[in-house]
Amino acid sequence: MIVSERLLAPVDIVVDSREASKNQDVVEELKRRGLRVAVLELSAGDYYLPAPQPSRAVLVERKTVTDFLNSIRDNRVWDQARRLRQAAETEGVKVVIVLEGWLGVVEKRTRWRLSSVLRVLDELILDWGIPVLPSHSKRATVEWLAAKAKSLGRADEKRILRLRVEKKPPGLRERILYVAEGLAGPVLARRLLARFRTLRRLANASVSELMEVEGIGEKRAREIYAVLNTPWDEGEEAGGDARGQKRG
Repeated sequence: MIVSERLLAPVDIVVDSREASKNQDVVEELKRRGLRVAVLELSAGDYYLPAPQPSRAVLVERKTVTDFLNSIRDNRVWDQARRLRQAAETEGVKVVIVLEGWLGVVEKRTRWRLSSVLRVLDELILDWGIPVLPSHSKRATVEWLAAKAKSLGRADEKRILRLRVEKKPPGLRERILYVAEGLAGPVLARRLLARFRTLRRLANASVSELMEVEGIGEKRAREIYAVLNTPWDEGEEAGGDARGQKRG
């Protein structure tokens, strides 16, 4: 479930306790804007905006550009996306990722290619069906959260859903799929597994063999091959291709 415990009073917005501990200024600003705010543990997302009708409720994952890059590097972005999508499918709530900050920082301060980061974004939007809302700054994010929460009606009209998004350990099939999705996204991952059957065979595939899978061109095939065959260097800074870093 999303909300960890039953609320005793109506609220406009629920803030995840981990998010609140790192961004107390956001919580205080929302309160200053007249919103009723509760801080609870959420099992998916950072902000939950309830509504009188569950289908209008909104679950928000907030990421700064730096957070987004880090979540790509350690694969968290796909686990978070999976939970958002599960909430959307199970309870019918709307989900959105708010991406906060200037994407130009990718090329200005890191060795990642912006096109690679955009590839991750297009998979989230087109393959996972999760909208990504750009936000210029934390202040802009707060303004949007406040405006959206108020647009959903009065607090005493809103219904808090205890959404069934579980944190149970994934089974063997899910773990295999998770690794493959990290390499190529949810659609191509299933095609790769259908072709090679095991991760070991996938790891041993040549570039030409990878290109035999529908939807995988030479560039993508070389990216996958590089991820599976490049030696790990603990001291090397993340660089070159963000997809390679996120898709281990």
